[in-house]
Amino acid sequence: MKKRRRLLYTMLICLLFASCEKRDFSVNSPKREEVTIVYGLLDPDASDHYIKIYKGFLTEGSAYEAAKDPHYYCYADSIEVWMEEYNGEKLVRTIPFDTTTAIPKDSGLFSYPEQCLYRATAKLNLNYSYRLHIRNRYTNKIVIAETPLVGDIYITYPILNSSREITFPESDLQVKYKNKSGVSPACYEAIFTYHYTEKLKDGTQRQGKPVEWNIGKDFNNQPKMAIPYNGETFYWKVAQGIKNDPAVVSRHTDSIVLTMYKGGIDLLKYIQASTVGTGMNQEKIGYTNLHSYASEADWKAGKEDGNGIGIFSSKGVKRAVFRDLSIVSRDSLFYGRHTGHLKFTDIY
Repeated sequence: MKKRRRLLYTMLICLLFASCEKRDFSVNSPKREEVTIVYGLLDPDASDHYIKIYKGFLTEGSAYEAAKDPHYYCYADSIEVWMEEYNGEKLVRTIPFDTTTAIPKDSGLFSYPEQCLYRATAKLNLNYSYRLHIRNRYTNKIVIAETPLVGDIYITYPILNSSREITFPESDLQVKYKNKSGVSPACYEAIFTYHYTEKLKDGTQRQGKPVEWNIGKDFNNQPKMAIPYNGETFYWKVAQGIKNDPAVVSRHTDSIVLTMYKGGIDLLKYIQASTVGTGMNQEKIGYTNLHSYASEADWKAGKEDGNGIGIFSSKGVKRAVFRDLSIVSRDSLFYGRHTGHLKFTDIY
């Protein structure tokens, strides 16, 4: 399954090499601390929820060869994983996670031959918060993290009216949005996807490869609630994404989809910490909202050991589907300098 550049997907990282602080590990040290690494983003619209949980490992040989063996870094059934759902301070229910390898993944380090994830099936509530618990069955180590769910939003521009047509004038515009309900997201990413059909000389039709236009991000502690773009760029993106195939007689528009990806505040902090360098050597700073305790007694005493890193937060998606371009924009698509050679038409 190909990784797509999405808010969640631009944010996928190799957590096994990430750390929230500098640590010195010695292969010959008599005490080898267990570092738990977590990556989990809850989606309130999803029914299945997946969390990656790994352990840091030491090896005297090649780290790349060791990374091909999941026994080095995969907990498998040696940990218990569950999530508690809270309405304020009231515990509503407990949601267990089970191991799974059912999701197809690209081959490569940390994905070959199988990658162990933890899955739970549950309908989540936008107004509740969720607390992740991870307990090692053998060492009694406990890792805890908590997150609210990102709320829903309105897309206020482009306007999705009754005609469901969208205009791309050759000028500067903005995708605009506002909060609708629940906890306000802290980061956004907007993508236009253009879908079209091609009619071939032999009389058959085929779906063309969708053209994707990532127009930008709104990553701020206080989001601007607008992402600027230039309308002319749409036609340039279409021209770049479609090859002039002599077998094609004509093309017509199927739909234009605006996808808004949104994420929680902890996810924003994690992204910022993972992409900003500090100092002349551009060393990465780090952020985690995980709390790690060596034992249940340490948990109750609030004594953290610092051996948990990663992120447990929330993400979501909002889409607006447009049926076609407006009359003015169709004219630019059919006859404009960028796409006039691509045989677009209203005649199906």
